[in-house]
Amino acid sequence: MTSATSFLFVAIHLACIRAGNSSESFVKLECKEEYHGVYGQQSLLECIVKAVQSVTILTVTWKRVGGDAILLEYHKHENASALGYKFAMPSWNNKNMNVSLLLTNTKMADKGVYECMVNTDRGDTTATISLSVTAKYKTPTMSSIPETNIKENTDVTIFCNSTGGYQTGLIWWFDQFGSNWTRSAELVAKETEDGLFSLSSKFTVLKATSSYTNYTCKVLNVNGAEEGMASFVIQFAPRDLGSKADHLDIVSTTKWLAPVVVIGSLIIGLLAALLLFKRRSAQRARRQSTFPLMSGHQTDTRHDQDVEAEGLNSDRTSIPVFSN
Repeated sequence: MTSATSFLFVAIHLACIRAGNSSESFVKLECKEEYHGVYGQQSLLECIVKAVQSVTILTVTWKRVGGDAILLEYHKHENASALGYKFAMPSWNNKNMNVSLLLTNTKMADKGVYECMVNTDRGDTTATISLSVTAKYKTPTMSSIPETNIKENTDVTIFCNSTGGYQTGLIWWFDQFGSNWTRSAELVAKETEDGLFSLSSKFTVLKATSSYTNYTCKVLNVNGAEEGMASFVIQFAPRDLGSKADHLDIVSTTKWLAPVVVIGSLIIGLLAALLLFKRRSAQRARRQSTFPLMSGHQTDTRHDQDVEAEGLNSDRTSIPVFSN
């Protein structure tokens, strides 16, 4: 009896082991071991239940390894999830073998290891996924001091700012001919409350001229990959702007000077006309004073001649006539 009992015990034990092995091989959970998420975007932790025959899922549980909080759970035909987590498949049910977890808005704090546990009517299975989170820097913005109407040979400081990156990045500077001016720039990196970084760089163009107006800044992540770029054009003053004020002064001066010139011209014209009139009057006066003298002299001459002729005639009449 003892030997028979021992044999039966061994047979039952082997049967249990085979049953356990067969259940483990009958249901399997296949998951992507590592996933790289992006800050502010959706992240998919993909897991698919694989079974030899059709199975019915009884429970699904998602949580962080080392944490007690359940992120997503299906149990007794009901779903429960924390904010920002849900099944990747819309209208998921226990006949759907896709039990993937979707993070609707990935944050830096979401990085870590996740565990998925599935219980079916044919057995249980578990798998883990590692999630890393990165963040791209936003397209940089640029500005300058002074901003506009910049005169030639003036020092101009150009700023390049970008936020939202993961770890400390870099900002490179180039001019319009492709020359790298990064060594002449100053970079400041700060970590924000959400675990991201902001970059601020400034580059001073000494004695800037209109021959070099275009400058570009490029934002690189911690691995040296470019994530954003922006260009800036220095706003020099138009070349005739410097003389515009003088032109305005000339115009304003002309406004009051023109009437003065006209009035002065009229006065000068009147004085000239008056002077000419006086000269002509004087000439006429001289001519009138000279003419009477000449005419009087001629009258006296004629008078003398008449007197003389009358005298001769009288002499002739007074001579006696002698007859023989």
